[in-house]
Amino acid sequence: MKRTVDQSTAVHVAVREAVATLEDCHPTQLGSLSLVVDGERLDAVPDTSPDESPMLFRYCGYTVTVDDSGTLRIEN
Repeated sequence: MKRTVDQSTAVHVAVREAVATLEDCHPTQLGSLSLVVDGERLDAVPDTSPDESPMLFRYCGYTVTVDDSGTLRIEN
């Protein structure tokens, strides 16, 4: 799955919503994102320079990548 994070949505919220869509559940039914990644740092990725991104981590069995353009990629 690939999508651009809307600037009015925090990246950590977009990640949880996207994974919940893939899992066909509500975001509150997922594990804690804060256990795998710093939410403040994640939210700041779109504002970082290209040489400091992308941010890559595993969440709920998916590989999640967020880059400086605000593009979110989730792979199984």
